[in-house]
Amino acid sequence: MTRGIFCIEGLWDNNLKRKSSVQPILSMLELNAGIPFIYHDAATTEELEFYISKWKQPRLKNYPILYLAFHGAKSAILIEGRKYSLDLLAQKLKDSCAGNIIIFASCKTLRDSNGIVPHFLDSTKALALFGYRNKVNWMTAAALELLILAKLQNVTFSGRGMRAIERKITSLASAFPQIDYLFMIQQKAIKQKTTGSRRRGKMSIRSY
Repeated sequence: MTRGIFCIEGLWDNNLKRKSSVQPILSMLELNAGIPFIYHDAATTEELEFYISKWKQPRLKNYPILYLAFHGAKSAILIEGRKYSLDLLAQKLKDSCAGNIIIFASCKTLRDSNGIVPHFLDSTKALALFGYRNKVNWMTAAALELLILAKLQNVTFSGRGMRAIERKITSLASAFPQIDYLFMIQQKAIKQKTTGSRRRGKMSIRSY
């Protein structure tokens, strides 16, 4: 079963002549692996929330991967130059992400010292989260995300499948030793009493 990707991407630069975008990654996956995607850019909070509301609709259930590509900050993404917190995003996605995986392509968003990330998983019911805990190089992170998005097609979206993708991510990330990432699995999906499963790597370069 092919699992579609729903991507929302923010502005990377105020100079609109610059064309940085993750959209070519998605086009490559579609052309070479038949992975469908829906892509929208969001320059404002209203646009972000509008597209999130669309993704939650049952008719898009075949797009279980939410790919959020923005500048980031600790426990937040950045839009319009302001923080949009994981807590606020969790409110918008409350109880609506069962069976879904969310990828945060943004610096520091999953750097968490206050239990915000486990709370996000619990509140949204997302199956798993992937993201970065530090600053990352745009091109390096995009390369890792391309590989992860492809590998997600080869596992079941279940607790067992997430254990399998966790191992694959660990293997893939070994080629990017500078990356500091977090992959966390929904507690109920793995039927454990712990907060969730975590894998970390190392990374620190420049703003994403």
